[in-house]
Amino acid sequence: MIRRGRLPSAALIEENDQAFKVHLNRYKYAERYPEQPMTFYRAEGEVFLRKLDELLAGRDYLLADHPSLADVALMPFIRQFAHVDREWFAQTPYRRLQDWLQRFLASELFTSIMKK
Repeated sequence: MIRRGRLPSAALIEENDQAFKVHLNRYKYAERYPEQPMTFYRAEGEVFLRKLDELLAGRDYLLADHPSLADVALMPFIRQFAHVDREWFAQTPYRRLQDWLQRFLASELFTSIMKK
């Protein structure tokens, strides 16, 4: 019997929406959350970044050899996290995640949508 559960895309999107976005907002707007320093909120978000980087081992996208719903849904949030401190993000060990994000940012679809 096949047990029905959440699809991998749905699980990643849920983790993004339920946990990572909280850390992202606190990191991005750390002045609104003075209970902890900005680096604390960044470290909390890094748990998800590390997971995504590990998912990218051996492939260009999170769940397959092609973009999935999870890739498209998570990209804007990873972009926001990376852009809080671009120098920090560039020096992290998350090379696969950096490359993944750069592929989206350089894509024709993204550049055509983001024209100013």
